[in-house]
Amino acid sequence: MITSPLCTVCRTAEMQGTRATFTVCQACVDWLDDHLDQVEQLWPQLPDFLERGRGHSGPRVSGNTKTSGGIPPAEQVLNLIGPGGVHDRLSVYDVAIRQARGLIAARPMGSADHRLGSTLHSLRAHLGWATANLDLQELAYELRDVVAEMRAVTDTRDEPTTTELGKPCPRLDGDTECGGTLRYDKGTHVVQCDDCGHILNTALYMRLATA
Repeated sequence: MITSPLCTVCRTAEMQGTRATFTVCQACVDWLDDHLDQVEQLWPQLPDFLERGRGHSGPRVSGNTKTSGGIPPAEQVLNLIGPGGVHDRLSVYDVAIRQARGLIAARPMGSADHRLGSTLHSLRAHLGWATANLDLQELAYELRDVVAEMRAVTDTRDEPTTTELGKPCPRLDGDTECGGTLRYDKGTHVVQCDDCGHILNTALYMRLATA
């Protein structure tokens, strides 16, 4: 029996019909696009949270009082905007995609803002080719982690956006099923496993749930 190849991101959607020659299903393409947008939207907010305890919840402490000054910068924010931060983490995948295409693959130079902007522009420009030719699961996991970290420090979680589902994760490791907890994200419309990070598209999950 001939089976269709699976999406390299969710590892469950069969690539059939018009996407038979692609490596990423349309639901996961949409997920990648959404997370690139979220990185771009969250990035300008990060400097506002550089001082520990500061953000939109209160004013900046100023003056020469005993309680002002000396507040250490939030390590989480520095980890995102400093060397090795979001711009550098995503640049690794941008360079890899351009190398796979046989293009010039030097990392962008300049400020962190410029480097991230160039990286996001390049990732979007080459995403169509990449989703037809490459295994993008590692990029998806990096985007998932980056957005989660950015949302954690900017406190943009507002309200719970995920719902725990009743079915165990079906991802197989050899003959063993993961069995971890699956959650549905109302914002991204993606089903993801808490344990292994496995991503399913919602339409596929519904077919599994009603099977």
